Amino acid sequence: MKRRSDEVYSVTEPKRHRCEVEFVAKQDGQWIKEFLGKVKEKRGFESYKKLRDDVKKLWMNNGTGKN
Repeated sequence: MKRRSDEVYSVTEPKRHRCEVEFVAKQDGQWIKEFLGKVKEKRGFESYKKLRDDVKKLWMNNGTGKN
């Protein structure tokens, strides 16, 4: 049986992730490096990799990256 919380998560998670990517991409390089390290430690490699890759895409597509 599918739980209601699973339904809500599947709807809200993509938006939450997109907001996180946009927020992280606005930070400076050192902050991003430290933050991604914490994500890797707390959420695991797959979450770290997805966030890292999506931030990189945003930087490359929008030119929002800072060094």
